[in-house]
Amino acid sequence: MDPPIPLSCRTCRVCWGPVQAGFARCYQCDLAKSEAGDLLADAVVPVGYAVKGERLAADLRGYKSGQNDAAEAAQRLRLMLATFLRQRGASVWRAAGMAGAPSAVAVVPSGQGRPGPHPVTGIVASCVDLPVIRLAIRLPAQPCRRGINLGWLSVSGLPMGADVLLLDDTWVSGGSAQSAAAALKLAGARTVALVVLGRHVDPADPRSAELLRALRSAA
Repeated sequence: MDPPIPLSCRTCRVCWGPVQAGFARCYQCDLAKSEAGDLLADAVVPVGYAVKGERLAADLRGYKSGQNDAAEAAQRLRLMLATFLRQRGASVWRAAGMAGAPSAVAVVPSGQGRPGPHPVTGIVASCVDLPVIRLAIRLPAQPCRRGINLGWLSVSGLPMGADVLLLDDTWVSGGSAQSAAAALKLAGARTVALVVLGRHVDPADPRSAELLRALRSAA
């Protein structure tokens, strides 16, 4: 898979985030690999980079804020996701090892135990016409820890051997998203393609400098 935009710098082979020189994966993805191995998502693809202080990062905060501009932010995210899936979905399915398109869709629950469905569910429903697999937090009062938590979620309605499109809004460490991918595989999913609306990039982190230069030069 190509990154969300053309880059001339090193990025993690899993999450497309900044990585130290000489390493194929960032620290968090390397830790996840050691904890869960083949239970992780078969492909992780961010739709874009959510750089703190820029539009995508603001929309990912704003669409679930309940403020006056929340609907506009949600509409921009909806258009972005629909365009991405239409133009690049087939490449994502191939990267995940699917023979064709996914047969089901799931949404990563809020790692903070937010009651009710995740706010991104409405955006996904407007873009994806697939049976929905329900992921529920087993212990609502206990948020997902930063690494992989294999007991965090229960899975309902998953046909054995399904190819699943898993959606999340933001990737920071990837713990919640990869825990959801692992739960799906433990429940019988054959492959999991994880699509994230925004891969978080913190300008204050020195490790992000090279990636930010590449993003700005490609803009």
